[in-house]
Amino acid sequence: MIASVIVPAWGEPPLLERACASIRAQTFSDVELVVAAPPSEAPQTLPAARFAGLAKATGEWIAFCDADDWIEPNAIGEMMKTAERESADCVCCGMMRDGANGSSILRPFDREGPSDTFNALVNKLFRRELLEGLSVDLSVSLGEDLMVSAQAMRKARKIAAVDAAFYHYCENSASITHRQNGRKRVEDLARVGEILRTAMPEPECDAFHDRVTRDALLLWIRHRVFDRRLWRTLRSRMKSGLLDDPRHGIVKKGALACAACLFD
Repeated sequence: MIASVIVPAWGEPPLLERACASIRAQTFSDVELVVAAPPSEAPQTLPAARFAGLAKATGEWIAFCDADDWIEPNAIGEMMKTAERESADCVCCGMMRDGANGSSILRPFDREGPSDTFNALVNKLFRRELLEGLSVDLSVSLGEDLMVSAQAMRKARKIAAVDAAFYHYCENSASITHRQNGRKRVEDLARVGEILRTAMPEPECDAFHDRVTRDALLLWIRHRVFDRRLWRTLRSRMKSGLLDDPRHGIVKKGALACAACLFD
C-alpha cells in the first residue's frame, strides 16, 4: 500500500532538499515523494501546489509536508500502523514548533479542536478519498489548512491519533504567510469562512465557523486599524459573511460594533 507525501516545489533550495530528504529517509518502504508546483496559470499558493501534487500522486494514502519543514523517519510507518490497527481513515500526530534560534516547542495533537494542531493539514495522514470532492479556493493563502482539513475529517468514518510529534514546523520569515499583506489575510479568512459555512452548515460545525470569524476580526483590527478604505470595502462582506449568521450571536455582533468604533 503506497503512501504519497506531497511537497510544494518552492522556497529556499536547502530547506526544500531537507524536506525531501526526510521523506526519502522514511522507514516505511512504500512512500512516494511528490514535489509539485501549481500550473503557471494557477494561483501560486499552497492549496494550488498541494492539489497539483494530489493529481500526480498514486498513493492510497496522502500526507503533506511544507517545503521549509520536515518529518521524523518513522512518521509514515507509525501512522500507517495506527490506521491499520484502528481501521481509521485519518491519522493525526503532534507537532514540534522549531524556532530560528534553535528552540523547539512540543505541540501535542489536540483531539477537541479547533486549534492549530487540530486544524493543520501537515500533521495528518488521509485516506485519499477524503481529499476528493472538497470545496476549495486555490487562491487562499491563510486558513488554507482549515479549509481542507475540516472538510476532509468530517468525511472520515474514524479518526485516530498518535501521541508522538512526528512533524517539525520550522519558523520561516520568508514563507508565503509572512509575506502576505494584512488586507489579503483578512480577505482569505473571510473566504474560508464562506466556504466552510456552505460546505459544513451543520450546527456541530459551529466551532470551525467561530474560529474563522474570530481570527478574521482580530486580523482585520490588528493589520489595518487606521485604514478607512479597508473598513469601507470589507465592512459589508465581513458583516454579511461572518457575523449575520444567527448562530454567531451577540458576541460577534459586538465585536463588529467595537471594530466600527475605531473608524466611525
